[in-house]
Amino acid sequence: MLIEIADPSQTGEARRKAVAYAEDLRMGAEVCGEIALATTEIATNVIKHAGKGHILLQRIGSNGDLGLRVMGVDHGPGIADIPRALSDGHSTAGSLGKGLGVIRRVSNSFDMYSAPGSGTVISAAFLTGKSNKAVTGASIEVGVISEPIAGETECGDGWGVRKYPNGMALLVVDGLGHGILAAEAAREAEQSLARSTEKSPQNMIQDVHGALKKTRGAAAAIARIDTDERRLHYSGIGNIGGSIVSPGASRGLTSHNGILGHQIQRIQEFALPWNENSILVMHSDGLASRWSLANYPGIWSKHPSIIAALLHRDFSRGRDDVTVLVAKAASVSCAVAGV
Repeated sequence: MLIEIADPSQTGEARRKAVAYAEDLRMGAEVCGEIALATTEIATNVIKHAGKGHILLQRIGSNGDLGLRVMGVDHGPGIADIPRALSDGHSTAGSLGKGLGVIRRVSNSFDMYSAPGSGTVISAAFLTGKSNKAVTGASIEVGVISEPIAGETECGDGWGVRKYPNGMALLVVDGLGHGILAAEAAREAEQSLARSTEKSPQNMIQDVHGALKKTRGAAAAIARIDTDERRLHYSGIGNIGGSIVSPGASRGLTSHNGILGHQIQRIQEFALPWNENSILVMHSDGLASRWSLANYPGIWSKHPSIIAALLHRDFSRGRDDVTVLVAKAASVSCAVAGV
């Protein structure tokens, strides 16, 4: 869920929607209070420092817990003194006097990216289980932004994650067009991945093709990361962007022409090296393809949700549904997040 923030009155709207989202997830009163505090502080920072931006509310899951990620995204001047801003009790925007340090303390995981002239992205994750503030688990962490075109409530894009003992499979799908019929195709592709018993992306894509014959069709790509083999296997049909990025290098992932569910000429699987420095980026064509992570100094250590939010902020075309999925080797926190 994306909430535009351009006026102080919208801070309250963001807080109410965040708490309502948390209550739907059956998060307790204490956690809901922490989410209200975090959302208010983040939204106020957006107004005070950047004048406008948006809040992203994302349902997440980690270690069997459900939860909510609250993100603030702006394109303002950035935070000049991040250590001071993170000091417990320091208010960066004259808000409740709590500051980003308190948000970091009460959340299960906290991350942020800010650079002079490049704006700020703040992420605070809250889980239903509060016994352990450190969120640890799988060897791969994932962040996703998926939003419908303005004016639509149904997103014709979709995404999915299927976990394995030695890695995971990741799907990005773009239903033909947008609106309800595109969304039906995207949901069918997501369900196909969820019920698949295949391990090969090529075979998974074949399954998606069969499942989408009753829909208007879609473009889709599936990547499977195998952490034991240190390989990424990839197969795609249609206009889904994919890249493996590491410091100083980027390699595109190939998809063949066609429309899944209707007309395809060839399904092929590619295998590439994968290591602890690799970052996978997959996206629908609602995101322009000219992005480069080299333009974000220090981004390599950030959670994939931060990377996805930055790419969505800076390269969304604004005239189509847009989905950005980012995966990388886990660092301190590990969660799957998606709007």
